[in-house]
Amino acid sequence: MAKLSPRERVEMVINHEEPDRVPVDFGGMNTSIYEMPDWWPNKTDYYGYKDLLNYLGLKDAPKPYLNSGNCVINVDERILDKYGVDFQYLYMSMPKPQMHPDGTIETIYSLKVKPVGYYLEVYGSPLAGKITIKDIDDFNWPDPEDPVFSAKARDRVLKMKKSSDRVIVALASFAEQIFQNYAWIRGFSQMLLDMQRNPELFHYLTDALLTVEEGIMESFYSEVGEHIDFAYIAEDMGTQQAPFVSPKQYVEYWKPYHKRMIEHIKQFTDAKIMWHCCGAVAPLIPHMIELGVDILQVIQPLAKGMDAASLKKSFGNKLTFDGGIDVQRLLPKGKLEEIKAECKRVIEILGQNGGYVFAPAHNIQPDTPPQNVVAMLEAGVEYGKYPLGG
Repeated sequence: MAKLSPRERVEMVINHEEPDRVPVDFGGMNTSIYEMPDWWPNKTDYYGYKDLLNYLGLKDAPKPYLNSGNCVINVDERILDKYGVDFQYLYMSMPKPQMHPDGTIETIYSLKVKPVGYYLEVYGSPLAGKITIKDIDDFNWPDPEDPVFSAKARDRVLKMKKSSDRVIVALASFAEQIFQNYAWIRGFSQMLLDMQRNPELFHYLTDALLTVEEGIMESFYSEVGEHIDFAYIAEDMGTQQAPFVSPKQYVEYWKPYHKRMIEHIKQFTDAKIMWHCCGAVAPLIPHMIELGVDILQVIQPLAKGMDAASLKKSFGNKLTFDGGIDVQRLLPKGKLEEIKAECKRVIEILGQNGGYVFAPAHNIQPDTPPQNVVAMLEAGVEYGKYPLGG
């Protein structure tokens, strides 16, 4: 088969056809590999993007642009080209966070975060404790008409299309999630209590939250919708052992809002839906399929029920998977031959009849040596050619 463009290749695997090779996504999320900001306090030894650049002998790389998870968005084009990466990500602009003298940071929704280890952690939930409907009405909600949410979005997406033929995944940054935002605004335990003890307040707050997000998504997607290939949702719904909520609770409390979110996005774009979801979420996958999700990312293989073989058998003809290469043990601790062997195994299982995008099961973490990253990427090139195992 002749070499295909990334869009042709990804479209074929979405349709459960076998293209020239398995598509590649550099990081198992909307970004790629860890790098610590220059301002980060109490720096410790770690691997990261700069180590990868040095290992590959790449000089004069653009300064890393990091998301709030301290992961690189603008990976050097030489790496993307060398390892056949087919995806690129378009972020919505965000209001500038407030940096306080004590080292804490105030972000959207008045959330307070602080550096803990390698990442930012939420430590102050602005609507924690006992609240009323009036407290929700009076909350300092973001203004959906704030021009920051659409700032230069059209110019940026057109520049991406002109400079590369990789598929474009657009994400409305914080506005593409409601489960996690509720948990941050209210506190995770309180969210679960609200569902059971105060469903009226739960639905009022969730509706208010999603209404604001719908306005923000409209500002963003009305600018970029005709130029993108995927719209991104980021909802972590599981622990290592099970979903955060039972399938019954999901259907009752969360599925209607995810349905509404996806339907709202579809008003502004014909793009397909990519859903990032960590954890043991196999019991929720039938509902994701019913909602119209096209790609499920990240396929955390050490989580219960998320092994490649069972997922392919149960859902492989209805859904495309992105990820599946373990970042908990394999990538940080595995020997090079172990990493390549596991990548080959996962590709040959998930890649049969299309339906798979090769990628790690999350961002490449700071405990992963650069030679292990390269071993994974090389395996994608070596073993991803169709026919698999040939």
